[in-house]
Amino acid sequence: MRALVFAVASLLLACTQADPPAPVPQVDEAFFRCSVQPVVTKWCSSFACHGDARRYFHVFARNRLRAGGTEAERNAPLTDAERAANFAAARAMLDPNGGGMLLMKPLEQDAGGYFHRGATLFGGGNVFRSADDPEYQTLVEWASGAKEDPACVEPGSNE
Repeated sequence: MRALVFAVASLLLACTQADPPAPVPQVDEAFFRCSVQPVVTKWCSSFACHGDARRYFHVFARNRLRAGGTEAERNAPLTDAERAANFAAARAMLDPNGGGMLLMKPLEQDAGGYFHRGATLFGGGNVFRSADDPEYQTLVEWASGAKEDPACVEPGSNE
């Protein structure tokens, strides 16, 4: 009887323990800011796509979605909070073991990517038709651990 009680208690304990959180991909913030963010802003931040705060993955950008401010300030450089949010959102779309939705969703299915609703809505195909696209390779490099000089100047930052 004691063995049965122990087995049931062990089973209940095992079922109630949550899986540990997935490790966060270790990627370079400077490379994101100076190389990846311009690609994500260019291709993903329109109001009809990921420039909508209601989306799980959303992107702050000049003249598009902003975290606050007035209409007159919409074209101002991104704030530190907006940059940090973009970095965190993009990093969350990576798989710690390589790949992830940030790489697979914008890549055409024929090139090995995933179905991307936005590509079908606008009828023009996906963001990247081939894994050889130089801007797609920028995303791959970042996800693979590429580093940038922390003093790099972010395009469009007015610095």
